[in-house]
Amino acid sequence: MNVVSFFAGCGGLDLGFEEAGFHVVWANEFEPHCRATYIRNHPNTEFVLEDICKIAPNTIPNCDGFIGGPPCQSWSVGGKQKGLDDVRGQLFLKYIELINAKKPKFFLIENVKGMLDDKFKGVFEDFLTQLNDAGYNVQWALLDAVNYRIPQNRERVFFVGFRKDLNVSFSFPLPTCDKPITLEQTIGDITEVPNFLSGGKIKDSSKKTNKNNQYPNHDVLASKFGSFYYRGNRRRGWQQPSFTINATADFAPLHPSSPKMMYYGHENWNFQKDKLDKYRRMSVRECARIQTFPDNFIFEYENIKDAYKMIGNAVPPRLGHEIAKSIFIALDGIDQTCAVNHNQHNNINNDIVLVGYYKGDKHKQLILKNQLYYVRSDGRKGSMFKNECAVMPQYLLLHYKNDAEIYELNAEEPVLANASFIKTLGFATSGDTYLCFQLKSAKPRMICDIVDHSVSLHFDTRNYAPYFTTIKEILE
Repeated sequence: MNVVSFFAGCGGLDLGFEEAGFHVVWANEFEPHCRATYIRNHPNTEFVLEDICKIAPNTIPNCDGFIGGPPCQSWSVGGKQKGLDDVRGQLFLKYIELINAKKPKFFLIENVKGMLDDKFKGVFEDFLTQLNDAGYNVQWALLDAVNYRIPQNRERVFFVGFRKDLNVSFSFPLPTCDKPITLEQTIGDITEVPNFLSGGKIKDSSKKTNKNNQYPNHDVLASKFGSFYYRGNRRRGWQQPSFTINATADFAPLHPSSPKMMYYGHENWNFQKDKLDKYRRMSVRECARIQTFPDNFIFEYENIKDAYKMIGNAVPPRLGHEIAKSIFIALDGIDQTCAVNHNQHNNINNDIVLVGYYKGDKHKQLILKNQLYYVRSDGRKGSMFKNECAVMPQYLLLHYKNDAEIYELNAEEPVLANASFIKTLGFATSGDTYLCFQLKSAKPRMICDIVDHSVSLHFDTRNYAPYFTTIKEILE
């Protein structure tokens, strides 16, 4: 399937989609410093260096999907948060305009968590309305990259929309790890001394050259740390994931070999004065590793600050890959029906059902919005463990008091997730770890679709702990 990319930068999101089996046929970017890097690493993609506001819809190739993340500075808490009062914020509207004009099967939009701030609530809802009016069913989620084998805490909002006429069932990918990947696992093998660049442009900088440099782009900005740098802790240890890799070179996280910073009070941190020569920022290659760019992805730059900017602005390729796989699966199922064939009813009685309780309408709506049902798995009352799921349930019976509905579940093994992921979906949690079961659709199954005759449901309405049973045992 072919996609086109907007706000492509150096192509992190594009790389993830390519690795998932999509073909990025055309890419647009406004920043000239991205051009050489993108072309070098995406030789089969037509690259267009142009202001998106000057691009006519008829110049964009026909494709299956649009992908891209409009500039985030208008919404970022690290910026002035001018929203649509910022010209860059208005580019979001231009992107929607092009989606409406070309009507691809799907689109993906990525942006910062700041979009969810209360001050932008009206704008956020207006974006969703415009996308809905353009003919798309839209889902959005706040994802933290650390839950997807990416060694940094990085929360970003993702919108995915499919044309309504396609009747696509889509779910955002569930976490792929239950504990973070550490800095030691990610960059611990890079032991050589980096090239220290004291200025922006390489030709104007004093440069300490490591003639045996094994890793490409192992350059580090060695200029003075600005006053803003000391407003927070900039160092994490070897056994932790990194802070967010941002687009400003001056604020790149400290290398974990650096001494700890000293805390003196709110927004008042500093270096240990007897160890000042031991502090350094992450190198360009180390930041790229943390963003999950492979070492054979080479960054071209005359100014090292442009390198940090390209990397920090990118969607981590590994996260792009996970979302792309979910989109691919959704599109692959367009012509497939989830209905149970009545010829299979002889075997349906043995199908496994997970009986699960929900706490009320608000809780139910969150379950259906995320197409996810979660069960505690931390050993406390009502917990369920992964080894109990050796046989996967085909259905979820969701009940509250005397109300009950049956939903079809995906066949994948449930994912073990921590509480922080569950909270990002809007749920209130009281435990530490949870098993996550993915619904195929937010629409309940009709009982007559499952069996040939009229039935009533039998289950323990007072049992709030989840349990497994069979279709035969809950039907009469």
